[in-house]
Amino acid sequence: MKDLPQTIDVARRDIIEGLVTGIAVIGAFDDDTARLTPSLLSERIGISRSAARRYLLTLVHTGMAATDGRQFWLTPKVLTLGHAYLDSARMPRAIVPYLQHLTAQLQESTNYSVLDGDDVVYVSRVNAPRHLIPGREPGTRQPAYASTAGRVLLACLPEAALGDYLARVELVPYTHVTVQDKGALRRELETIREQGFGMTEDQYEIGLRGISVPLKNRHGMATGALSVLMRTSGSPAPDAAARCVPALQACANTLMLWV
Repeated sequence: MKDLPQTIDVARRDIIEGLVTGIAVIGAFDDDTARLTPSLLSERIGISRSAARRYLLTLVHTGMAATDGRQFWLTPKVLTLGHAYLDSARMPRAIVPYLQHLTAQLQESTNYSVLDGDDVVYVSRVNAPRHLIPGREPGTRQPAYASTAGRVLLACLPEAALGDYLARVELVPYTHVTVQDKGALRRELETIREQGFGMTEDQYEIGLRGISVPLKNRHGMATGALSVLMRTSGSPAPDAAARCVPALQACANTLMLWV
């Protein structure tokens, strides 16, 4: 696999602002507001009501939204945007057989995820038989600090980038034990960096444990994370780590040969 593309500065004259706004319109729909009016959309993304209405009607025209004349909502056709990435990117497809092997070996659900901004995005997943754990389907986003995979990838950031992240991130508590102290989070990331893997429990959802290792290319750059997700009630944390970490690291080492 080729090296990761480099970030470049794009001149403002080369940016199509309408496309940027259109993406923001689609992103304005979420679990709390599955239906939007032009007025609500205009408030949410900072455009005029008339412009919001035109964007929504354009989505209706393309089949990516529907309306009852007042409210608008997305249709399943929007999923084609995400599938375009899954269909065109080599890694999400190529890694599935390795996840399948890990799942068969450990009898636990496994996934591959990447860091995107301040979130971790789940890209590929294989469920363990009889151990379905909802909420980690491809495309699911989660704050990096509340995710085992996210912490592993944060630990791999250069010190300056990590410092910038810690300065801007707001540690929102998702459970009563979610980390809320940035000093404690930094110390945890330093431990992950030293030991080469991460493990969290109850950070985003009570009763769930994640164990992750970084997937690095031949130049030592982390390109993603391999993870196991399980119920905390299945086994004590030290036993789970002793069973899963060697298998995850062996898989990561194998993948490093062609990443």
